[in-house]
Amino acid sequence: MKKMSAFSVFSGKSKRTKAMTELEHGKETPDMDENKSRGKSNLRRADSTPTVPGDLKKESGTKGKKILKVLKGGSLRSTFRGKGRPSILPEGQVPSPYIANDAVSNGIELTALKKNGDFGSITSMISVDKKTKNSPNKSKDDDRPKGKSPASPRNQKGKSQVTPRVTRTSPTKRHLESPDVPSKKKKKDVEPEEQLEEPEEGPSTKPESASRLPYMFDSSKEAKKLFECIINPVKLDRFFAEFWERKPLLIQRYKLTPYYNDGWFSTAELDHILRQENIQYSVNLDVTSYENGKRETHNPIGRAYAPVVWDYYQSGCSLRLLNPQTYSRRVWKLLSVLQEYFGCCVGANIYLTPPGTQGFAPHYDDIEAFILQLEGRKNWKLYATRTGSEKLPRFSSENLNEADLGEPILNRVLEAGDLLYFPRGTIHQASALEDSHSLHITVSCYQKNSWFDFFEKLLPRALQIAYEEDVELRKGVPLNYLQNMGVVNSDKETPERKMILNKVEKLMTSIFKNAPIDAAFDQMGRGFIHDSLPPVLSESEKSCSIHGTGERWDSKRNQVTSMVEIEPDSMVKIIRQGALRLVLEEDQVHVYHNLENSRIYQGVEPQFVDIPLEAAPAVEFLIHSYPEYISVDSLPLEDIQLKIDIITALYEKGLLLTQEPLEPLYEDGSVDDEKPE
Repeated sequence: MKKMSAFSVFSGKSKRTKAMTELEHGKETPDMDENKSRGKSNLRRADSTPTVPGDLKKESGTKGKKILKVLKGGSLRSTFRGKGRPSILPEGQVPSPYIANDAVSNGIELTALKKNGDFGSITSMISVDKKTKNSPNKSKDDDRPKGKSPASPRNQKGKSQVTPRVTRTSPTKRHLESPDVPSKKKKKDVEPEEQLEEPEEGPSTKPESASRLPYMFDSSKEAKKLFECIINPVKLDRFFAEFWERKPLLIQRYKLTPYYNDGWFSTAELDHILRQENIQYSVNLDVTSYENGKRETHNPIGRAYAPVVWDYYQSGCSLRLLNPQTYSRRVWKLLSVLQEYFGCCVGANIYLTPPGTQGFAPHYDDIEAFILQLEGRKNWKLYATRTGSEKLPRFSSENLNEADLGEPILNRVLEAGDLLYFPRGTIHQASALEDSHSLHITVSCYQKNSWFDFFEKLLPRALQIAYEEDVELRKGVPLNYLQNMGVVNSDKETPERKMILNKVEKLMTSIFKNAPIDAAFDQMGRGFIHDSLPPVLSESEKSCSIHGTGERWDSKRNQVTSMVEIEPDSMVKIIRQGALRLVLEEDQVHVYHNLENSRIYQGVEPQFVDIPLEAAPAVEFLIHSYPEYISVDSLPLEDIQLKIDIITALYEKGLLLTQEPLEPLYEDGSVDDEKPE
């Protein structure tokens, strides 16, 4: 039976209603504007303890004196010097329902970005555990050059990011594919760089050359694998059934694999970023302290120069890097992959805390938080929500008083390699131990991604549509409504009151009947595309897309060469499953995408490609065919030229991959056998 496109039903319809148009264009109601005025938080920052305006006013006098002391030639550290900081290491460890007692790494290691600072297939991130005599934060086979930031993209300049050819092994090695299954090999027999075999998945049209295969064949599956690695050995089903939006989870790995989280970020990389990038206080970096129940922010105005920042750190101040994905390629990759799994913006903050100090007051956040301890140790205290309205909140709290919180439900020390998850609304505070600094990354998601946010978009438009289509909604309320309705009349059981209540129920049914549910979800999807990070592409992917092939200037010939063309037999697919969203707006179809997004949260306006309505089934076919490659000629359109035109338009916007690099042509159409310079 011939497959029918969902968009084909719109071809013969008249223009949508005004309410539908407003929905598709993302117009907001006054209520939404009011919510925004309460404080727009930036999820890309992980949104942990945003600076409260009231606190800034209280801090301004003290901060001004400290800044003045620095300007006069003194050091800020003198204002902190001599203050004793008692140890916060708990005396006794008691069993907790929030700790994954079975959380033993079982010989599996999340190596993230070893060696070349870039991961190929996510499965290559899982390698056999190796004993090491090195420090807990450095793996044995880490051959990164000394004195250089291992995480900086600059240190990787000139290195190929093409996924190396993977040697297929016998079926006896297949047990290593799952991050939850321990290796049966003895550790002493393991080769230092043994990698997992490539998963046997994908279409029969896969290229023969492994080096040409884009490293992320199916972005949704690879995103799932990455998240499985992050919460390993807890299974996905158990995590979402027992912990997600319910209670905290602590996974302790430091005893067997203290380097499990290695490679995502480091203190050395933070130093490199401070010296090489234009990091601005308050915009990119916060300098904070918390002593004697008082939280202070010590942000000057302007650029954060490394010597000044480290002086703050030496004085006992914590450092919070707000948008690490802008400067760290590996954090960018981590977040851009995870957003494919969660279907929403995924953000991060980096926190560096001096020994024996605390940078933030107790508080709760409006995000699901995953704490990956990278270096050192930190004591975390979690507290139960105080009221039902604070459970899964829509906004973060102000600074809280520890005396009002009661006993913590979790009081544990995180060490390098550990993971702590807690739902939004969980009150928390954390302090570095006296004998060690602490570096961790907070990965966050699901900010304003609730059913409330969905219905906030849906109901105003549904009401407008129902108003236009149902005359009953346009009729006046009964004359006697004031005498029968309202709180003062709520105990009445008059026939008039019952009649009005029945009428309201019928009208609510009419409103729901006209609710543009799919259009509301499209709006949420378009919002996700606008908020999300652009994908990180491998060299193989670049060579099969507009990002690394096509016309270029040939200085020897003094002309443009290497022209490429999309042909009917060209095999293509979209570059990432979550990279685009097909949205109908009136009689126009827009393909919203994140390929041109900034690495700064909402750094650019929403980006989209206009396509004719009759071409929409072709884009829908591409989306539904992912991750398979399809030929241009197989698109469900009658006109072959329209097929080529729509694929060319998407290809030239960077939204498509070809199965093989397109063959370069001269302008006269002959094959260019000479490799471009």
